[in-house]
Amino acid sequence: MNDRTREILLILQEECAEVTQAISKCFRFGLDNFKPGKSKTNLEHLEDELGDLFAMVELLESHGVINTDNIDNAKHVKFEKLKQWSSIYNKENT
Repeated sequence: MNDRTREILLILQEECAEVTQAISKCFRFGLDNFKPGKSKTNLEHLEDELGDLFAMVELLESHGVINTDNIDNAKHVKFEKLKQWSSIYNKENT
């Protein structure tokens, strides 16, 4: 692994933690609540953090570390698992 890939992965790891924290704030305080002293809702903050995460994923792809076709395939597999094992999808959505 070269230094650039290592740095991208480290920042990606940090962004994953920040997304986790933003989700926690949404659960604890609600999507529409504002963080004290901040101008964005918890949902808007989550969107910002997800954007940061997606940016790092895009960097991994543009540097040839990952293949987005493989990610898309994994995403579709996950959707199928969710249809089977979760209540996110109901019979009308399948």
